[in-house]
Order: sequence, then C-alpha cells, then structure tokens
Amino acid sequence: MRLAILGPVRAWRRDEEIDLGSPQQRGLLALLLLHEGRPVETEAIVEALWGEHGPRGARGTVRTYVYRLRPILGDMAVIESTGSGYRLTVRDGTLDLRRFRELTAQAHRARRDGAAARAADLLRQALGTWQGRALSGVRGPFFDLERDRLEELRLAALEEVFDLELEVGGQSDLTSEIRAAVMEHPLRERLHEQLMLSLFRAGRRAEALAAYQHARRLLREELGVDPGPALRSLHSRILSESEDSPAPAGRGLSSALAPAPVPAQLPADLAVFTGRRREIEELSLALRDAAHAPVVGITGLGGMGKTALAVRLAHTQRHQFPDGQLFVDLGGFKAPVSPLEVLGQFLRAVGVSRLPASLDERAALWRTTVSGRRMLIVLDAASTSEQVRPLLPASPGCAVIMTSPRRIVDLPGIPWLRLGVLQPEDALQLLAAISGARRVFAEQEAAMRLVQACSCQPLSVHVAAARLDARPSWTIDQIYAQLEDDLRQPVVMHEDCKIVDRPFREAQARMDASHRDAFHLAAVPACSRLDAAMAAAVLDLPVNEATAVMEALVDAHVVEIGEDGAYHFLGLVKAFARRQALNGLGHEHCQQALHRLLRHCLTDTHTVGEEDLRAVLDQITDLPDTLVDMVSLSLP
Repeated sequence: MRLAILGPVRAWRRDEEIDLGSPQQRGLLALLLLHEGRPVETEAIVEALWGEHGPRGARGTVRTYVYRLRPILGDMAVIESTGSGYRLTVRDGTLDLRRFRELTAQAHRARRDGAAARAADLLRQALGTWQGRALSGVRGPFFDLERDRLEELRLAALEEVFDLELEVGGQSDLTSEIRAAVMEHPLRERLHEQLMLSLFRAGRRAEALAAYQHARRLLREELGVDPGPALRSLHSRILSESEDSPAPAGRGLSSALAPAPVPAQLPADLAVFTGRRREIEELSLALRDAAHAPVVGITGLGGMGKTALAVRLAHTQRHQFPDGQLFVDLGGFKAPVSPLEVLGQFLRAVGVSRLPASLDERAALWRTTVSGRRMLIVLDAASTSEQVRPLLPASPGCAVIMTSPRRIVDLPGIPWLRLGVLQPEDALQLLAAISGARRVFAEQEAAMRLVQACSCQPLSVHVAAARLDARPSWTIDQIYAQLEDDLRQPVVMHEDCKIVDRPFREAQARMDASHRDAFHLAAVPACSRLDAAMAAAVLDLPVNEATAVMEALVDAHVVEIGEDGAYHFLGLVKAFARRQALNGLGHEHCQQALHRLLRHCLTDTHTVGEEDLRAVLDQITDLPDTLVDMVSLSLP
C-alpha cells in the first residue's frame, strides 16, 4: 500500500487506487498522517474537520470514519484507539511525506560530506514525491495552515537543489526551471538571486541585470520594499565583474548547504475574531515602512483582545515576511521572561545552534542573523524597554508587533494603539459567533442589552456566551439579569465573574496605594462623567493634583477620557472599583466623598448635569429630609 498527501489525498494497494470515501473521511486520514504516529484527541479531530463548533454527533461521526478506514488500510497502516482519540501507525516506505523527509535528510548528509552531485540527485528524488498541491481535496483552516507549511518545505528543497546544481553544473534547462519557479513565487528573493546567477554564468549578463530590475520593480509594487542586501550585493558584483561568476552574496557555493529554517510560530487565528477593521488597517499601514524595521505597539486594559488582535494582524501580514514569523509570550509584569532566554529561542528557531553566553553577544548575533531577511516578530505581553530592546531587529525588512499592558515610553518612535472595547454591533456579532446566530438574533434586543452590560469588552462577551451555552433553556434576558446581579452586587463571586474581574485586579496591582485608593473612590459616584473639578471634590485634592491622578488612571487603562476632557468608567470597571471602595475604604469614607461632590455640584451647577446631581443625591444616606427637598426643588 502507498499513501499520499503531497498532492491529492490518495491511497493505492499495489497499482490500484483505493476509494477513501467522503472528503471529511479523507480529511481524517490526512490529519492522522500529518501527526506521524502521534495521538490526536477526538476534540482536535472534530475542530480540524468542522471548525470550533462541530455539528451534533460529530464524535460519533469520527468513530464511523475510523470504522470505515480500518479495513481499507489493512495492516499497512493501523488506526489505534488511545482512549481520548486515535493514532495512525504506518509501515516504512508507505507515506510520501515520510519518503520526502528521508530523502532530504540524506541530501543534507551528502552535502555535508562534500558530495554535492549526490545531494542534488537525492533532492530531485524528494521533489519527485510531490504530485501537486499538498492535501488537495480536503478543506478547512487547519488543512490550509498545514498546506502552507508543507509548501514551505517543498520550496526550501527546490531552492536547495538550484543552489547545488548551480555549484556543480546542473541540467541544461536549469535557467528555464528557475525562471518558472520565479513566476510561480515572485516574492521569494532567493529565487530571483538564483535566476540572476544562472543567467550570468550562461554568459547572459544583460539578462541577469534585467532580472534584477524586474525583481526590484516587483518588490516595490507589491510590498513597497527594496530588494534585500543579498540580492543588491549580487547585482553590484555582476555590474563590476565581467568574467568571474559570483556566488550568491553571503552564501559561498562551496559552503555547506543548510538553508535557514523558516519558522512559522504564530498561534492559530481565532475563528470567532470579530471587528477591529480600523485598527488592523492602521497597524498594517505602519508595518509597511520599508525604510526601517517598524515596531507597532498595542496596549490597553486586559480582556480587550490585545493578543488576539496581534495574532490576527500577523496572519494578515505574514505573506510580506516570507523568511518566517516568530512569536513569544514575554510574561507581562507578573512573570517577565528574560531577553537572554528569548534570544536563545529566536536564534535556535532561525538555525543557530551555538549560542553566546552573554546578552549583548546574543543580541548582536540576532541582529546579524536576521539582517537581509524579511521576518515578522510578535512580542506578546512585554513589560519594560530593557526586556524588549535586545529583541528588536535593526535592518529594514523585518517588523515587530508588540503588546503590553502599558505603553513603554522609553522605547521612542513606536506608535501605540490603545485598544478599547468593541463597537456594539461587533460585540453582538462576537456573541453570535460563539453562541450561535440563530439564538442570538432571535432575541436581538435582549442580546444587545447583554453585550452592553458586558461593556462590549471581548473577554466579558466570551464569559456571557459561555453562560448562554451552559443554560440552553434560559432566555437571554434571564442570563442578562443574572449577570447584572453577579457583577454588580454579588452574593457569591462565581468563577466566570472572577475571570471578568481578573484584568481589573491585575491593573490595580500595578498601582501604588494612593492611585489605587483614587481608582476605587472615583468610581463611587453614580455619575456618567467626572470633570477635573468634580474629581478633585471626590478625591479631596486640589484640581491640578486630581487631574494628575486621573491621568495616571487613564494611562493604566482603568479610566476613559472623553473628547471634552471629562473622565468616565466602563460599566464593568466601575462596578469592580465601587465594590473595592466599599469593601476596602468603607461606607463612611465613600459617603464623605459623596458629600464633597454634592457641595461642589451645588456651588458649580454649570458643569454638572441634572441627572448626575440627582444620582449623587440618591446615593447619600444621611442627608436631612429638608435638605433633600430643598435640593430637589431647585432642580428643573
């Protein structure tokens, strides 16, 4: 039996092709083959075949597919149950992907031993195992990502064989083959370099120079960038040399052939990612700065989806960074990862095996290694400039997406995007994407009230959706009422509400005591907004000092500032901070703040709205009735 995934997913017994069944059944076989003997959990199979929300009975359907595949495959490929999933074991020589890997490994060994012609022949055999685009006939995001990964392996082998045959004098139509590869993959600079060298060695110097101009024009039109240093250096050497055939810049043809790995470390994109169109457009534009190595920052309160946005942005831009994408979680303020450790991870990912011991040496080697490459680096949850600065590439071509709980102000020149809540329509779409459009849009008005009670914060919408899924018989209004009570006046704090509160607790943990008390106290008044003078009254501070404190809370992302300069809280943040004020500062302290605010409101009514004044009045518990009546009569 022979099994193939490097092309259409197919199987043969002797010379007769076997019917593998429906596309989904073929997909299951391909999924198990891709894991190369490792167990795959049933939940992962369901998600790969049908997406995050598989149909009812999906697990049973998977069992049926396994039952049908076992007799088809026979004893040449055995599907075993592992308790939580399945594992496929195939005999040697059965799978084309395994054969491809074996041949490329033999080619690398032959190259290291100086047998360049033998290495080229082995790579030609490896490329001969491909029969078209990998995983043809199976569909889904998982298989799309795997298809791209396998295609990168094929292209790396193709570029290797071109290098080898240029070294030893390959087949007569090598130039034509390289030109065809350039037409199929016009943004791979290494192919352009090989085409130029092949033309020059064939005595076609003018055509080699024209090939450079074509590559330069193409890269500018498609990506807005100039050719990398290797391609520019080869062009300069062809201009200056008339007889000697130059080797590709930075890669002497007598050196060992070990192509730089192309890391693809981005986490999977969220299937339910919603909204953020304006933010993605703005950040994408900043990443296209061809003259530098652009760095863009995303900051904001926890739970707003900073990491999700960074990953989505990276996936939308990955085609512009053909030399790979790196991702690292830097741990935030709670558990920061040292730059020495991260540089070790990055250098190993790009093929460096011997690592210097010191931070400065690793940083210098990192900048040298990525020079001339186009790589995208995602630094998630950064905390300080000392942590980030050694990780930044220096030469044009690379780009960095960074997220951080707060702006890192001593990294100059970085544009920061403050990520806020979703637009109400996008929050509603997110709820529908998670919980099902039919249920959400059947009670659309109630669903809109629910996402607004969640302040349209992505994390809270996810929590609300989880409650919807856990209570299929409840109406959305019932979920809304329960969530309102739990978040604003909890008797017992449920686990999902603790999840909602976690970003606010983390934000306040980074404050000093005075800012933390101000954060809690400013949330006590039931006003829609606080201007600087109102905040000064609540906090019992001069106006300039109160403004400085409130601005610090804005920088910590727990307070919002409007176009008129007034401050306000998101509903969820205000509910959390008010609970903290009552539990920590105490009822009497909170009442004193309300009394100060009322006195300010009665003496400066021009800046205080009637609704806000009534709200403050209703909160004060010890006002004499005569004063309440007098204030009430003075209102329109």
